[in-house]
Amino acid sequence: MTVYGIVIAATKDLPDVAGDRIGGIETFATRLGTRRVAAAASAVLGLNYVAAAATALLAPTGAFRTLPMLVGHAAAAVWLGRSWLKLDPDSEDSIKRFYGQIWNLFYYEYVLYLFL
Repeated sequence: MTVYGIVIAATKDLPDVAGDRIGGIETFATRLGTRRVAAAASAVLGLNYVAAAATALLAPTGAFRTLPMLVGHAAAAVWLGRSWLKLDPDSEDSIKRFYGQIWNLFYYEYVLYLFL
């Protein structure tokens, strides 16, 4: 969940880049751009899903339910990838949808825990 905290903290300013620029507020998104911040956040979260899938395969028997952990995190990775590919960094609505999907993945992870 720490990774989600980092990703959410890094992406929280994406929906308000225009307002931050007007107000002279410096954020990752105003300095690096929406596309770069979204790509970096997606890469970090995606690597987290890869690590979770590897853990499912490499953990001692009985530590996790292997199939739900593997399939659940693979599904989350696909969901994240599709959300990133749909992102139009020049569209405020698209940026908001992307940020919303980060939160949806966060909630999904909590539901997934019930099955691990």
